[in-house]
Amino acid sequence: MPQAPTVPAPVACRIVRQLALEMTALASDRPLWRRDGRRSTCHVRQIAMYVCHVVLRLSLSDIGAAFGRDRTTVSHACNVVEDRRDDASFDAFVSAIERAVLSVFGPAGIGSHE
Repeated sequence: MPQAPTVPAPVACRIVRQLALEMTALASDRPLWRRDGRRSTCHVRQIAMYVCHVVLRLSLSDIGAAFGRDRTTVSHACNVVEDRRDDASFDAFVSAIERAVLSVFGPAGIGSHE
C-alpha cells in the first residue's frame, strides 16, 4: 500500500507558525503595538511549537531545529501553553488552531512513522 507523501518537519512547522500568526491577528481585538510585538511573536511561536508537538507528533528536537531553538526551549514552550490552557478562552483559541492544523495535515500527523 503506497504511503501518502510526508511534509518535511521544517516546512510543516513554518505552515503551523503562519497559521498561528494569522489566527492570532484575526482574534486580536486591537492592533499589535510596537511594544507588544516581541511578546506576541514569542506567544505565537510557543503555540506553534506546542501544536507541532501535540498535533503533528514531531519530536522536540525536530521542532527545535525547525524554529532555530533548542529542544529544551520547545519543551518549555509546550509547558507554558499547557499551563495557559486552564484559561477557557485561551484553550478555545488553541483548540481552533489544532483543528485548523488537523484539517491541513490530517489526523495521522506527520511525525508518526508506524
